[in-house]
Parts: sequence; C-alpha cells; structure tokens
Amino acid sequence: MKRVRLFARLAAAISMLMLGLSVASAAGRADIFNVSVPVDATAASANAAREAARVDGQRHAFAALIERLTLARDRGKVPAPTDALLNDLVQGFEVANERRSTVRYLATYTFQFRADMVERMLRDKGVPFAETPSKPLLVLAVNDAASGPVLWSEPNPWRDAWTAASLPQGLVPLALPRGDAADVAAIDAEGAEGGSDAKLRAIVAHYSGNDVLVARASLKANGADITATRFVPGNPGGEQSWVASYSTNSGENKADFLVRAVLGTARQVQEAWIQANIIDYSQGGTLTATVPASDLQSWIAVRDRLASIPSIQRTDLNSLDRNRAVVTLHFVGGQAQLRSALAQRDLDLNGSDANFVLVRHAAGAAAPSGSSSSQ
Repeated sequence: MKRVRLFARLAAAISMLMLGLSVASAAGRADIFNVSVPVDATAASANAAREAARVDGQRHAFAALIERLTLARDRGKVPAPTDALLNDLVQGFEVANERRSTVRYLATYTFQFRADMVERMLRDKGVPFAETPSKPLLVLAVNDAASGPVLWSEPNPWRDAWTAASLPQGLVPLALPRGDAADVAAIDAEGAEGGSDAKLRAIVAHYSGNDVLVARASLKANGADITATRFVPGNPGGEQSWVASYSTNSGENKADFLVRAVLGTARQVQEAWIQANIIDYSQGGTLTATVPASDLQSWIAVRDRLASIPSIQRTDLNSLDRNRAVVTLHFVGGQAQLRSALAQRDLDLNGSDANFVLVRHAAGAAAPSGSSSSQ
C-alpha cells in the first residue's frame, strides 16, 4: 500500500512538472511576441485621442515585431498592417504611464501578438523569420581617441551616444553597464579593446553572465569608423565582428550623428543574429537526452530553460529519478541551430544520437562569423 501511494505521489509530481513545462513554454514564447511602444495622440476629446493612440500604437508595434523577427531584405513581402489584419494578430494589450488632457493622450502600450497567427502569416508570404532570443549583450563603448582608448573616462561621446539612443527591441537585447567602481575595476579600455577574456569574464560576473559587445569608434572630422565585436566570455575564439563607416549628413550635429552610428551598429548585430537563426521548417526532429540532476530543483532549472526556447515545440519527460531526468525534445530547424538555442540558455548538448547529455553550463556557444559594410 505504501508503494502504491509512493508511485501515485511520484506520478502526480511528474504530471505537475510537465504542466509547469507547458505553462512556462507558452510564457517564454509569448515574450518574443510582446512589443512595447510609446503613444502620443491629439484629438477632439480625450477618448478619441486614446483610441487614436491605440490604433497608431498597434501599427508601430507590428512594425517593431516584424523588424525583430525578419531580415530587412524580406520585409517588403509582409502585408500592410490593416485594421482587419491587426484584429487577427493582436491578442490583447496592457497600458502603463497614462497621461491625458481634454484633447491629448500619452501612454506606453504593450501589445501581445498571437504567435501562431504571426508565424502562419509569415510562412504564407514566404518570409523567413527567427524566434530564438540571444543572451543579452553588455555593450562596452570604447572611443579610440588620439591619446588612447577611452572606456570609463570623460569625455566619451561614443558611450554617451549609446546611452542616449533608443535601442531596438530585437532578439538580441543590448544592455549598458552601470559604470560603477566594480565595473571600472573589472575591465579597462585596453582590456576591452584587446578582448581580454579574463577581464571580460570579470565584468560579466556582475551581469548574470551576459555576452559582451565591444563597440569601438574612431571619430573623424566628418564621420566615424566603427568596429563591433561580440565576445563570449570563457570561450575565446568565438568572436563575431562587424565593421562599418559612417559619414555626417549636411546640418547633422555630432550627437545625432553618433546616435545614428549606434543604431546602425545595433541593426548589424540584430540582422546577423536573425540570419543565423532563421527557422527552417523543412528540418526538424526529435532527440532523447539525459539531464544530470542531483535534486528536483536542478531538473526544474533545466526544464524552465527548455521551456523558453521557441524552436523546441514539445518536451517529453520520459523518466525522473534522484540522479537524472530523461527527456525527448521535439524541435524544428537543424541540430546545429538547436545547440545554439540551448547555448543561449546556458545549456550544453553533448554526445551523439545514442547518448545525448544535456547539462547546465555557464559558458555560451561560439557565434558565427561576421561581415563588413559601409554606410
């Protein structure tokens, strides 16, 4: 009788774990399809201004979502965001920071798009898209001044431009360091410019193990040469670099010019990530892996990370004991893309078809090779 009760409790626990996986998976995937935009509208009345702001906000949010998921060259294939289309695609919205007068309405709207409907629309129109979010990139803005590289010291107009820019809500989150005493002690301008792995690891220890984007600017009288390199701390040799040149426009002040260069750099990073992670629905499959887990919490930590990976369509928990879990992953795309997606959640897939092992690990996977451009 005791054994029956034990098995019943274990079965119930596994059932709850799988329910948790399903709920977490839906939530993790939904984050990619949530877009926040500021709105500001004026009309004959406050209610009319609010409605105008919502309609305009929907269109801007749709454009931001398409920019997040697709390559610039393919966006012309995406249908115009008509009211009918948006009614189908928008599941709901949340409102924050409302301010209003008798004729004006300002707020921040977060629109929740239906993932399955957006995917279907893109596939029907033949638009390739990606859904795998990257680890956040910690941006170290190095100004190659005549006296030497500058990171934390003033003046650093290049770092100021990164602070001032409204960075895109892409699949690659870009974050700026606090620049406090701990950051200054962790890495200097020379260490950032030279890609010192020890110093990069020191600073990301303050930021939950982010990857790092070292963005170097060599400012000239009428422009700037920018080199941006993505580093994976703890994995030297996995760098990805972009080079671009920017020229000032007639009448453009220095601050606006540098913000434009920042946004151009950010677009290069986002585009490269999308290109590397476009989902190939003609590929896919299943694999079974052992997950070492010394306790239930260890397995739950892995489960939650698996749930946040969009290319994993389903995870079956085959068995669970004191030392390990055995899972079957159902995924779309190639196995290399799956490994990359897992690495963004600090999960390493080792072994081969006969004996895959999935382990939590602090280091990420190497990034693909980069490209150069001129603007």
